[in-house]
Amino acid sequence: MVHAVHTYSGHENKARLALLDRVKNAGLEAKFGEILIPTESVIELVKGQKRTTTRKFYPGYMFVQDGSR
Repeated sequence: MVHAVHTYSGHENKARLALLDRVKNAGLEAKFGEILIPTESVIELVKGQKRTTTRKFYPGYMFVQDGSR
């Protein structure tokens, strides 16, 4: 099962690291699966040059899988 977790927009990576740290400190690694921030790589033209950037599909959200399978 996947759970959507709301975070401040732009702070998804900090929230992910904080959640991973809390899970590790509490010894609950078996109850949590992967923590995902859905992103895509986009090629943009800036001043005539191609540049690859990463965009988030759902800014302000991350998805957490539970450990039960």
